[in-house]
Amino acid sequence: MEERRTVKFFPDALVPILKHLGADLAAARKVRRMTQDDLAGRLSLARKTVVAMEKGDPRVGFGAYALAAWVMGLEQNLLGIFDPANDPVFQREARLAMPKRVRTEPDRSFGDLDF
Repeated sequence: MEERRTVKFFPDALVPILKHLGADLAAARKVRRMTQDDLAGRLSLARKTVVAMEKGDPRVGFGAYALAAWVMGLEQNLLGIFDPANDPVFQREARLAMPKRVRTEPDRSFGDLDF
């Protein structure tokens, strides 16, 4: 069987990250004493999809992982993925955009001028 295009052109650097994500999902499921069939039923997905998620298959959509996180009460952990506080590029750009010098604003009220 021919390997699907998504897997064939998937960046090698992401493979261990997805495998780690899948292992974490399996551990979270097991500590909650859920079988793969239980989780698949709660997600309205096939057991085969849960197996693929736990293997780190890149063809599984992010929505399935988000739903699994929600089912296990871990959905708040998803908020940190694109958080600027965790983004080194954003942090660098924010530092570079800071002014070199800061001056106090001159008083422009002209309230005490008497004409």
